[in-house]
Amino acid sequence: MNKLLKTALFAGGALAAVKGLDTRLEVTYETVVSSELPEEFDGYKIVHLSDYHNDTIPELIPEIREEDPDLIVCTGDMADDKGTYLPALNLVQRLVKTAPCIMVTGNHDLWRADYEQMEKEITEAGARFLHNERVFVSRNGEKLAIAGIDDPFACEEKRITAFLQRTKEELSEYDGFEILLFHRANLLDEFADCSFDLILSGHMHGGHVRIPGIGGLAAPRSSYSSKESMFFPRYFGGRYEMNGTVMIVNRGLGNPTIIPRLFNRPEMIVITLKKAMS
Repeated sequence: MNKLLKTALFAGGALAAVKGLDTRLEVTYETVVSSELPEEFDGYKIVHLSDYHNDTIPELIPEIREEDPDLIVCTGDMADDKGTYLPALNLVQRLVKTAPCIMVTGNHDLWRADYEQMEKEITEAGARFLHNERVFVSRNGEKLAIAGIDDPFACEEKRITAFLQRTKEELSEYDGFEILLFHRANLLDEFADCSFDLILSGHMHGGHVRIPGIGGLAAPRSSYSSKESMFFPRYFGGRYEMNGTVMIVNRGLGNPTIIPRLFNRPEMIVITLKKAMS
């Protein structure tokens, strides 16, 4: 192999590595159109965050402020299962100054020995956790339903399925546009029989290593109990549709492992709701 070819290969590899290890925040835009959406919520903007894991994302707050959202939602794992939760608390304290903030738990959150104290302080900061319940956001007399389901806090498939079945029965169907917040995207097939219009999820970290043109490489260890293979998971990030439900999976902001994210920049998703023309 001549020197010129070696140099070209080295330069190409170096450029690919630089691009692959890019840790700058990526803002993804999604539009969800529905005839069920109340007219007053046409143009309603939601910022979706997930899997912060106490990381450092310098561009995050300025980007959120630039978007001027109506609502911020967080779909779990704002902190790690060990160590301090103060970065997550500090982030929420800044988020609520921009827009109302609604959250659900992730597996790393619930694995913390001091989870209850963490939630107490985040709630006191002004955010709202949803625990297998539905709340309503009002706008000029009309309302939008937002449901939130806790992380199953289990590894066994039977326990997870029983938990979700019981929770879905408790929430029952809502006659109107409804958004569901739920952490584990690998379990989205469990909601195939539900009537949610939009499901926002996280947990998968984009497959951690993303192979351009193919997808995410591996599911998190805590997802191995699902029926999907741990390699090339179906719901690793992005937009999916199932039985009329739009499902948006956030690749996450942080990194809970020592392995660097590859071709997988931290992600913030901006979702605009649009009323379908009759």
